Amino acid sequence: MAKVKPQRGSGGAGQGHIRARISFLYKASNYLQSASVSKSRPKGDVNGNSRCQDICCRAHTEEQAQMANLQLPLNSATAATYNDTTDIAMVHQDGMDPAGFGEPRTSQHVQISKLSRQLASQMRGISLKSQLRLPRDIKRSVCKLCDSLLIPNATCVERTENFSRGGSKKKPWADVRVVRCNSCGYIKRYPQTEKRSLKLTERRKREKERDIETRTTRAQTCTPVASVDIGNAR
Repeated sequence: MAKVKPQRGSGGAGQGHIRARISFLYKASNYLQSASVSKSRPKGDVNGNSRCQDICCRAHTEEQAQMANLQLPLNSATAATYNDTTDIAMVHQDGMDPAGFGEPRTSQHVQISKLSRQLASQMRGISLKSQLRLPRDIKRSVCKLCDSLLIPNATCVERTENFSRGGSKKKPWADVRVVRCNSCGYIKRYPQTEKRSLKLTERRKREKERDIETRTTRAQTCTPVASVDIGNAR
């Protein structure tokens, strides 16, 4: 009798080492980038270092919580390797940055680690080749164009847009979070809507489920008619 061939890609029990490798690359990239950011900050800026550490800790905890639920990949881009060790991104914060982004702050030079970029590029390449989908938080924390780790107010600038009539006061579901990378200028927009409208197929499924529930409840509530024995009645 012929042996049953196992289906390819069924189950992720044999891909634990790939998940561990992706986790290690992300942690190493995050550590190198946080070290470069802490060096670029002035000595008296204790709040900046604490913020950077908080962001890194949050990223580590979210990565550990979501790395076990990796699925099939989406479209991801890989970047070229870099020869230099560091790259310096200028954040123009005397008034506003060149693209009109962010809040007015003092000028700051942020060193972007090329080794961190290379590790992030390797992480995305491994997830693409192994067909493992990166978690949403990890995927959005890396720039798609230059593979630099996005840290708010350090390597990227964030703001919230709402061009609808009335703004976020009348239509808060139309808020869009805009992230701009300081090294390459790549801009990505993420809708902040939590309650989105369901698709037509999902609506129909829910309507069918409701109809079935109503029918079953009606059938249970209806009392059966007592059968009368004609012979005994006579």
